[in-house]
Amino acid sequence: MAKRRKVPKDKRSGVPKKYLSGVTGAKRSQLASLTKRISKLARAGKRIPQSLIDRRVRLGKKKK
Repeated sequence: MAKRRKVPKDKRSGVPKKYLSGVTGAKRSQLASLTKRISKLARAGKRIPQSLIDRRVRLGKKKK
């Protein structure tokens, strides 16, 4: 059976790079910690506040 490849992760945060693409600097680390927080809540089966989701979307948006 073929070996399954590991997902490339960000060195500093350990979050998969896919979720941090296009963001650099302080915003990137903020986004990483927010993603970790949301994933922890989701794993525990708890409710994810809309404010966290909104903040994550805002951090990932591109500047115009």
